[in-house]
Amino acid sequence: MNPGKMKNRIAFYRFVTSSDSYGGFLSSGETLVNTVWGYSKAISGEYIDQSGQRQRTNEIEVIIRKKTFDIVDNNEMTFKIDGSGSYRINDVFESDIDKYITLKGTLVT
Repeated sequence: MNPGKMKNRIAFYRFVTSSDSYGGFLSSGETLVNTVWGYSKAISGEYIDQSGQRQRTNEIEVIIRKKTFDIVDNNEMTFKIDGSGSYRINDVFESDIDKYITLKGTLVT
């Protein structure tokens, strides 16, 4: 990977929950955890029929440096690329030789 290709700003967010007065939890938005530079490219953008509705799914692949991702806990996290769209992390692949991490994510609607 050429470091000059890392031109996209990747922002990682964690869901914030707060308790309600009935013993449950409410989702109260997202909190910014970390912002890193990376390379992103679209993998697929297909239409699927689900429950009688036609929906579009976008899959994206992001490559970032390993040491910048080590401080991010990827449990229940989303990321945004250049401030647009919120993607859920589906797959994480670590390359020890190149010291890069490849993330695959799906657009959350």
